[in-house]
Amino acid sequence: FLTRVNLMHADAFPEFDTPVLHGGRVAVIGGGNVAMDAARVARRMGARVFLVYRRREEDMPARKAEVLHAKEEGIEFFTCTNPTRILGEGGCVFGLECMEMSLCDLDASGRPSPEPIPGSEFTLDVDMVIQAIGTGPNPLLVSLIPGLERGRRGNVVVDENGKTSIPHIYAGGDIATGAATVIEAMGSAKQAAAAISEMLNEE
Repeated sequence: FLTRVNLMHADAFPEFDTPVLHGGRVAVIGGGNVAMDAARVARRMGARVFLVYRRREEDMPARKAEVLHAKEEGIEFFTCTNPTRILGEGGCVFGLECMEMSLCDLDASGRPSPEPIPGSEFTLDVDMVIQAIGTGPNPLLVSLIPGLERGRRGNVVVDENGKTSIPHIYAGGDIATGAATVIEAMGSAKQAAAAISEMLNEE
């Protein structure tokens, strides 16, 4: 969704004819920066947008500024809410079943662990659902390189210089380390570039 709109200008029809799904009532699942981006883009495309997150607002991994901007643009927040099922028929969505959550002891991430509240089920009337939970490398990209060693979460395994399991192929940034900052990605790219330059000079 974000790739089609932000990079392929799907919101600039008819100047660009990139196909993209439009919704009048959109649910975005997640509480990170990508969820905020998706919610704000959908809102700018004219939708009423509901952001569904299973913990509290203060537990969201998104930057505080992103959360504030999303609210300013009219995104409706459903916190302590867990989606349980997408309702649809014939390839069309018509609802999102949800359940309210209570927060218990801290989990491994240091945040309160959400537990479902019995009898709190409700349905959001939506015609589009965007799942913005978790991150991972583009599976198409890594599948095009046979023999490329990958880690448990699908990331590309590299050494300290960004060298992969295949000679002359280097990787850096999120595809190697997992989701991080642009600064960290730039740093790993510079390190890999230096290693590549050294390799080429030796050859």
